[in-house]
Amino acid sequence: MSFLPTASLLARCLGLLLMLGVYGSSSTLAQSPTPGRDAFDGIRIELDQIEATLSRPLQSRDLVELRRRIEPLREQANTLLGEVEPRLADAKERLTQLGPKPADDAPPETGEIKEQREALTKSVAEFDAHVRQIKVTQIRVEQISDRITEQRRALVTAQLLVRSNSVFDPRFWYDLNNAIPRVSRGIRNLIQDWGSHLSDIGFASLVAAGSIALLTLGFMLVAYRFLRKHGLYRTPADIPASELAKVLAAFRTAAERSLIAPLVLAAAMAIIGSFDLRPARAIPLEIALISAVVLVSVTRGIMQAVLAPGAPAYRLVNFSDPTAEAVFHATRAMAWIAGVGLVLLALTDIIIAPVAVTVLLNALIALGLVIVALRFLRQTTQNTPSVTEDEPIDVVTQAFGWIRPTLWLVLAGVIAALVAGYVTLGSFIATRIGTAIVISALTVLFLRLLDALIAETFSVASTRARRLAASVGISPRPWELVGTLLAGLIRVGILLIAALIVFGPWRLGGVDSGLDDMVLGMRLGDLRNTAVAILGAGIILAAGFFLVRAVLRWIREQVLPLSGMDSGLQNSVSTILGYAGVALVIGLGLRQLGLDLSNLAIVAGALSVGIGFGLQSIVSNFVSGLILLAERPIRVGDSIVVRGEEGYVRKISVRSTEIETFERATVIVPNSDLISGVVKNWTHTNSQGRVIVPVRVAYDSDADFVRNELIAAALEQPHIIRAPPPRVFLIRFGDTGLEFELRCIVDDVDKGLSTKSDLHLAILRRFRDAGIIIAPPEQRVQTPPTPALPAPGAELKST
Repeated sequence: MSFLPTASLLARCLGLLLMLGVYGSSSTLAQSPTPGRDAFDGIRIELDQIEATLSRPLQSRDLVELRRRIEPLREQANTLLGEVEPRLADAKERLTQLGPKPADDAPPETGEIKEQREALTKSVAEFDAHVRQIKVTQIRVEQISDRITEQRRALVTAQLLVRSNSVFDPRFWYDLNNAIPRVSRGIRNLIQDWGSHLSDIGFASLVAAGSIALLTLGFMLVAYRFLRKHGLYRTPADIPASELAKVLAAFRTAAERSLIAPLVLAAAMAIIGSFDLRPARAIPLEIALISAVVLVSVTRGIMQAVLAPGAPAYRLVNFSDPTAEAVFHATRAMAWIAGVGLVLLALTDIIIAPVAVTVLLNALIALGLVIVALRFLRQTTQNTPSVTEDEPIDVVTQAFGWIRPTLWLVLAGVIAALVAGYVTLGSFIATRIGTAIVISALTVLFLRLLDALIAETFSVASTRARRLAASVGISPRPWELVGTLLAGLIRVGILLIAALIVFGPWRLGGVDSGLDDMVLGMRLGDLRNTAVAILGAGIILAAGFFLVRAVLRWIREQVLPLSGMDSGLQNSVSTILGYAGVALVIGLGLRQLGLDLSNLAIVAGALSVGIGFGLQSIVSNFVSGLILLAERPIRVGDSIVVRGEEGYVRKISVRSTEIETFERATVIVPNSDLISGVVKNWTHTNSQGRVIVPVRVAYDSDADFVRNELIAAALEQPHIIRAPPPRVFLIRFGDTGLEFELRCIVDDVDKGLSTKSDLHLAILRRFRDAGIIIAPPEQRVQTPPTPALPAPGAELKST
């Protein structure tokens, strides 16, 4: 057999096998079930069940459970879409490789190609339909999630704004009088159930539980004495060794005061739970008791760590001793009131007390918190020292300028809510006051720790920071800048976490809620939407402007001075960032109101001609201000002369520039005058300036000696630079003497006048010692005009 027939036979077999392989793969693709079909069916069934559940009245725990069930469905749908879309793309690519279907008048395709095209077309259609179904399911998941959120908002609003009979209404006391026997009966039944439960446990179990409790108590006492002997509750030094030591001592105080009582209670509850010493219905009371103890202990620990009553050297806030004592005792009293209220409310839930009892407890909690707050305001008013003009204003005095009226307003709102019957709302607002105080103190604690760590690690004054900078390979100044930026980022994170804790989530009458749930759940039709939009825009503007101002102050005072930029560039950067921040805040406010910025751009374009003519000078000054900030021909701190006014540039804004004259007057110059006019800038490229001192001496003076004396007097002055050196010129031969000029350069133009005065004194002293006579200035005698002679015969005429 020859070689060519064998090769031809092999090629035909290879082509047949390849065709069969492609056909087999396409047939398998067409016949295989769509991937993820079972998972998709499971998602759809689960969504049907959730929708059916949402159609019924639900409680908060039911909605939370539905939210927990729907979150995995979203992830499953995203995963399934990620699996199917590549299969669809692969099938489309194979179909594209086959090329377009032949026309009717073209030669027909072979049977294998036709079957392959049909199989791939069917697969593309199935995959495409499956992708569309998954995307529709994703939209359905989001819609159901929104429905769950909306029902939670409505539930929170209904619970928050529920209105009962006011405590000043006689019907309330009538209902309460009828509820007292039911409460007594419920408490008696709880005690009986508890006693029956203990009797069922058996005497042996009770003895074992008591023995373990005594052993645990003894071990805790021994451990407490051991810890007290080795530093627990140790009295710190009179003065902390460093700022970091001060903050660490505060953290230690917070931990010691916050953990001891909860640990003891946790041990007791562990013994009770291990021996089943309480009935199942008493579990909420146990949880409430633990929460109350943790609340009181943590509040006391945090406030004592931050305020340090009796130890002002370790106080982390700039409070006076009376104010710190007042804040500490008021916050601790609020924690006790809230803790006792938690236990009593849990007891009312267990015994299923009437609504009047729950309303009374909430009213008493709110009223107690209000009384404590009012007493605190009264004490701080009496203890606030009078501030004189010579004393610096305390931080508390500055903060109380806006905290005190706000607190009075909030307390008035709580009292009004209690009187009107909105007891839940009043109790909610009152408890938020105490929570905000504690979270603020905890935030101060972490911020002071951050500042201390940054100072120890990145400050140029710290030896450790210099060693770290040297090990990294950068100079201390950029290393301190890195620390400042890092501290700013961490500070923002701490403040955001504190805000999230203060504004939610909350436990409100059995409903888990947050600020969004409370505000956005209040529905009053279109009025609700408008009111919420306006309120949201106002909050965004107020908070945005406050944040922009705080960030700019931090950048201007802490970041830019470490950057190595000159003062003018620092001012330009801070000004541009300030305008950018204001523009961003305004844009967010308009977005909250629902205004489309593109529509505003169209309106602005339509009014551009009118604005161009009517506000031409303002626009010109605005553009000139941007040029000044970007090009920087004039910077803050420069000494300039413009329009006959000379002084220092103090501020450059987008409309005008403030110049402080030597007479301490402020001159406002439009920016267009600085751009289009002639400006003399003494310190544009450098701060050096020339001083010229003219001197006239008698003709019999030695000119060389005079020149040497003038140069020697100039070299004595500390602000006169040596390169270029001072020079003396013989200007001309005057009528009364030789006229010289001493010309020299001072290192700072601001020192020019004082340096010139010192030169005059030095020259005068040297000339007197050397016997050189300073010639008087030239005096020009003006000849009076000759009076005109009377005309001939005028005297006779006058006679």
